[in-house]
Amino acid sequence: MKGKTMKKVYHETFEDFPLGEFPYDKAHSALGEYHHLMPEGYMGNFYDPINNHQWRSMEGSWLVVNYDGKNYMEQNRGYNVKGHFSDVTSMLVLNSDDFKNYILETKVMLYSKDYETGIAFDYIHNRKYMAVVIGTDYVELYKKDQVTRTSIKKVAYKVESLIDYKIRIVKNNKVIKVYLNEELILETLYEITLGKVALMSQNACRYSYLDILIDDQEESRITEFKTNETKNIESKQANYGKIEVIHKIDLKGMGSGRQMRTAIVDGKPIFVFAQHQKRMYRDSFAHISCISVFDFNGTLLWQEGKPINDMDNGPISCDLPFQISDINNDGKLELIYIRNFEIYIVELLTGKILKKHKTPYIKNIETIEPNYPYDYLNADGMRVADFTHKGYQGDLMVKDRYRNVFGLDENFNILFKYHHKNTGHFPYVYDFDEDGNDELFIGYDMTKNGEVIWSLPYNSDHTDEIIFEALDCESEKVFILASGNEGFNIVSKEGEILHSIPVGHAQRISLAKYVKELDGYQVCVTSFWGANGIIYTFDKDMNRLSEKEFIGNGNVITPINYDNDLQNLILMNTSPKYGGLYNGYLEKMVEFPDDGHPTLASEAFDIDGDGLDEILTWDMNSLWIYKTTIIKDKKHEYRRYPENAFSNYRGEYLIPKKK
Repeated sequence: MKGKTMKKVYHETFEDFPLGEFPYDKAHSALGEYHHLMPEGYMGNFYDPINNHQWRSMEGSWLVVNYDGKNYMEQNRGYNVKGHFSDVTSMLVLNSDDFKNYILETKVMLYSKDYETGIAFDYIHNRKYMAVVIGTDYVELYKKDQVTRTSIKKVAYKVESLIDYKIRIVKNNKVIKVYLNEELILETLYEITLGKVALMSQNACRYSYLDILIDDQEESRITEFKTNETKNIESKQANYGKIEVIHKIDLKGMGSGRQMRTAIVDGKPIFVFAQHQKRMYRDSFAHISCISVFDFNGTLLWQEGKPINDMDNGPISCDLPFQISDINNDGKLELIYIRNFEIYIVELLTGKILKKHKTPYIKNIETIEPNYPYDYLNADGMRVADFTHKGYQGDLMVKDRYRNVFGLDENFNILFKYHHKNTGHFPYVYDFDEDGNDELFIGYDMTKNGEVIWSLPYNSDHTDEIIFEALDCESEKVFILASGNEGFNIVSKEGEILHSIPVGHAQRISLAKYVKELDGYQVCVTSFWGANGIIYTFDKDMNRLSEKEFIGNGNVITPINYDNDLQNLILMNTSPKYGGLYNGYLEKMVEFPDDGHPTLASEAFDIDGDGLDEILTWDMNSLWIYKTTIIKDKKHEYRRYPENAFSNYRGEYLIPKKK
């Protein structure tokens, strides 16, 4: 960019930051998988995209310090990763425009030279970017794309600790130049793309500043791009009505995190909230401490237990064992829940006990680990099923966290036990062989009566979410799996892996008609651990449509029939700043108003029976319900996950019914 006048559009010296840790999830918890919980504190124009459970009980990745009257941003993590997360690098992303041609400059001092320190650019998300790094005895320019790291150019360079290194990257059309302390270290031809920039280091170190300089031509390009993008988005948004609140309920501290069940009785919705207490070890042996049942008017119909208006008793990173279903086939809805090692079947509207029984006694079962802290099963999940050819779902599946699954008949007799691979959170109930009895797909295993029919060749981590649906109206149903560290997988009914796509730790998954013009249905996938907040969409052939890193967490990616248009939208979360309803290209189509509504938990439910999805958003104290202001004339009917099987770990789908 010789001879051109450069304008400094970013000059970050960290002087506006208070001393101390850059905001992050101090617990490194899984709550953000489906709760919108943002770390408190000043972030300036930056965000930390990495969350790793391996970092529990450690300090934050970034620390603002002051030496000789000047603020610095320190990498405070070192390289404390292993196993699946070995390639995770601590990053601090500048939430900036997407630049193409510019000068990028920073100054860094290494406290250790064991690993790599540098700067990322052309940054799409924390698994896809370009980087310049100073290694133990080299400087390297490389490209990262999921699990693949491609070295573009690498040169030998002697590195010392406690010395300032000024890194300057000059991007000009197809040329990249890298300078270290004003010395040209490497130069290469490379096809330049667009993206953000980020500080990145595996070593403890400190950054002095971050500068971005552009010329008039790049400024004009950015201005034109922004103008066109805004016009494009606004023209698409014009096809949708605004969203507005239609109802509010005061929960009086009896609400919960995303542990709520909804059902329609006599045309009116009923809301059941479950609070919990944690026992023994974090969330592993939690139990329901209070059940509160409200009608649409906010009247408390009945309650079991004592409510606690405390966030420790609301959000939790697992399921709680309760479902609404007509389990006795009498035409009325019951609530089935487990509390104090007892399974209760009660009338939904009154709480009158119809049946109760202890959970399975487990101390005489040889597959139970010897240090299991209770004699009876501590259940974290349950759902109704038909294991005994009833013709209706009058049996129960109950499970603990990750190890044991039991099938129970209507009298709570044990029909079968499962203990093989990690169970995941929410086994899939379906009559796969069409013999009139339900089978279970558990984690990575297809099972019948507790026996493994086939098993996927995965043994690490667990499956978080499962869908068993066709990818278009003409094809066979397949398993669509968010399998944690094993990625995003498409598997045939017979257990053949058709697609295995690395996306980071695959956390949530949904299937719907997100792009009206494309054949078949589209898949939306989120990542969480390590690569936090990345959302992808794919077409029916698993071609990637879009990928984007979201700053806000709690993205439930639920498919929404918003206004009767055949193009469904994706619910992220209900934050006015970080959430909204998105299309299949991850463009925000509908914003939530900044009206003080709760944003902790959200869900979609057709509460008035008109076929449209209302958006429910709540916390411990209130429930607000939103709906579109404009409804299209043509009505479409959909199949979706059954209402008697709610879970924080169910893959959501919205499939048009055949006419």
